[in-house]
Amino acid sequence: MASRALPAVLVAAVGALAACTSAADPAAPSPSASSPAAPVAAVAAAVASPPPEPNLAWGPTEAMMDDALARAAALPLEDAAGQVVVAAVGSPDPPAAADLVARHGLGGVILMGDAITDADGVKALTAAVSAADDREWPVWISVDEEGGLVSRLREVITPMPSFMAAGAATDKTVVERVYASQAAQIRDLGIGIDFAPVADMTVGPSDPIIRTRSAGDRAEDVAATVEAAVAGFADAAVVPVLKHFPGHGSVTTDSHRELPVQEASVAELAARDLIPFARAIDGGAPAVMVAHIAVPEWGDEPATLQPEAYAYLREELGFTGVAVTDALNMGAIVNHHGPGEAAALALAAGADVLLMPASVDDAVAGIVAAVQEGGLSRERLDQAVARMTLMLEWSAGVEPEAVPLADPAYALGVAGTTLATADCDAPLVTEAATVVGAAPRPRAALEDALRDRGVAVGGGGPRIVLMGSGRDAVAADVVVSMGAPFGLERSDADAYIATYGSTDASMRALADVLTGAAAAGGAWPVAMPGMPFAACA
Repeated sequence: MASRALPAVLVAAVGALAACTSAADPAAPSPSASSPAAPVAAVAAAVASPPPEPNLAWGPTEAMMDDALARAAALPLEDAAGQVVVAAVGSPDPPAAADLVARHGLGGVILMGDAITDADGVKALTAAVSAADDREWPVWISVDEEGGLVSRLREVITPMPSFMAAGAATDKTVVERVYASQAAQIRDLGIGIDFAPVADMTVGPSDPIIRTRSAGDRAEDVAATVEAAVAGFADAAVVPVLKHFPGHGSVTTDSHRELPVQEASVAELAARDLIPFARAIDGGAPAVMVAHIAVPEWGDEPATLQPEAYAYLREELGFTGVAVTDALNMGAIVNHHGPGEAAALALAAGADVLLMPASVDDAVAGIVAAVQEGGLSRERLDQAVARMTLMLEWSAGVEPEAVPLADPAYALGVAGTTLATADCDAPLVTEAATVVGAAPRPRAALEDALRDRGVAVGGGGPRIVLMGSGRDAVAADVVVSMGAPFGLERSDADAYIATYGSTDASMRALADVLTGAAAAGGAWPVAMPGMPFAACA
């Protein structure tokens, strides 16, 4: 994706050259117009001090932003207010979705579970929304598709294991290709923006909501995983939205219900939770979701409504892209603020996109009233509109470069499956095996996969216990956690395995690891202090 930013950098360099030849230093002698020293000096200065690369994955120029600002300022106030709102679509009715967008000139939509039926139904929805009105720029069409537990498209695209599988994978080139393949499927449905990847680091069992949605608990490893996923999305020309700044995995309150308070200082966050965000932003991440988390150094309000949070994101991390709020219908917001008030406060603080307000009508009306009454400047609203529309316009013109994998879920299954045992070279299953535990579907999927590999299932061989997570302590030859691995070491086994997913593809990958047909490519993505064996990868 960096190669696609190069032309913008060259354009900026030309601008710098022009500035160098036109600007004068009053303290320096002026060379004559005929002297060759003037252009030579200008070029030398430009080469010595090249302009910084923009931090957007596609690299719009300042001139493009100026044009977007002028366009935003020309919009009627009501249209500008609607443009920054992204509403939830919860019905598979295309005309209703188009009407929702057209009624207030909304920026766009996020497709939720009840709106998603099959591929044709999703394409009908996205086509209707795209043609909802005659705007000059694309409509924001997005989805919350992380894989694992948060998978709105699980019945439409290849279901993936959780992001922790990507964190476990030691080969990050596989991670990039996997997410490029997933993003290509998303783009084929007419969806241009995905609220992924999760850049949060988990603190383990006390983390109530992120857990396996995170790549792990080590900053550098999580950062590398997030960077690979962002690159994959970019390869498929889908906009990734990093979430949940400044990190939801290290708070112990679920913001869907109430406002979490981050006990760590900003300095402590910078040394840990913020590292994956900073690395991805440096690499060109175009959008960041801001979470409903209070950071006392920034103030009592959630970061979504706190100017200091956006100031840190922009000034300290150098982010120049689109700042999106987490869903504004969550308990951390609605328990304390009405929809109109929350929308105006978020915009005034620095948000560019307001996601899923509890009432679209009230949110738009609240923005209009705040501008009219002076609580929100029209300039701040125009800046938000300009950033959003420029990102949509630019990303629509980016051509995909990804070559999708035939079976990305299986590829990530093998790359991320983590095996710890005394002898990593010997197959765990040869002629027979007995599989117990877990829900019927993953158990049947594993049994079928083993049979396909010539293994007699039931009544003999190593005893394999499948568990939803590592919490339950069991005794078996092989113990497998299909969810969070925390506590897996409490079981008594000859081999410990984590798959971070229970899809059919994850079970096929597990069968290949068990029989030695594939090597488990995962290392433990989280601390496993009591594990009796090292991971085989």
